[in-house]
Amino acid sequence: MTDRAALAADEQAVRDACMRYWAGFDRGEHDLMLSAFTPDATLSLFGGEQTLSVADLGARGSTPQSVQRMHAPGSQAITVDGDYATADTFLTSYLVPEAGPILVRGLRYLEELVRTPDGWRIRHLQHFQLWQYDVERVEPHI
Repeated sequence: MTDRAALAADEQAVRDACMRYWAGFDRGEHDLMLSAFTPDATLSLFGGEQTLSVADLGARGSTPQSVQRMHAPGSQAITVDGDYATADTFLTSYLVPEAGPILVRGLRYLEELVRTPDGWRIRHLQHFQLWQYDVERVEPHI
């Protein structure tokens, strides 16, 4: 494999690790979400207002099914340096509770990743809420 092909493969594997976190969180698939992290990973949420370890995240259990969630990634910059990588991602998040307004958020995730025997894993995740607006719910007319 050429250096360029190896770099592209690493970048895709980093992207896949980030996507496992979002997809697992959105779907309530706890094991999928946790598979994105190293066992000693840490998370800093809402610009540092909340911090927790991946063990704390694991203890929370699955995401409630009463709230539908979706992370829609936008631009992402990935830097790979040997067995370390960073990902800087802007995305839009939708939170749809059973009642009340739908929350639409602009988020930024900064992840530090490491190459492990099982592939790329997030070692530290920083989450920033950049903006939010609430949308009044419209009942579907099917």
